[in-house]
Amino acid sequence: MTLDEFKKKVKEIEAKTDFIVSWKALKYNKTIFRTGNMNESGCRTWEKDGKKYMTFYDASIDRYTTAINPMIHFKKARN
Repeated sequence: MTLDEFKKKVKEIEAKTDFIVSWKALKYNKTIFRTGNMNESGCRTWEKDGKKYMTFYDASIDRYTTAINPMIHFKKARN
């Protein structure tokens, strides 16, 4: 993949997303960052046993992902 192809792919993914979400993955002891949106069917948020959960569509890997206690970073609106 050339640099121009990579830049084009990144712009396509960015156009499909509404936010960036991050969460601490205890299994891997790392913080994970993903781009996503909540526009697909099956996306939802809920709370259980004091933890917040969010299932969202991850545009960069084309699948649904569930985050536990997520931190959502919304993209800035363009003027």
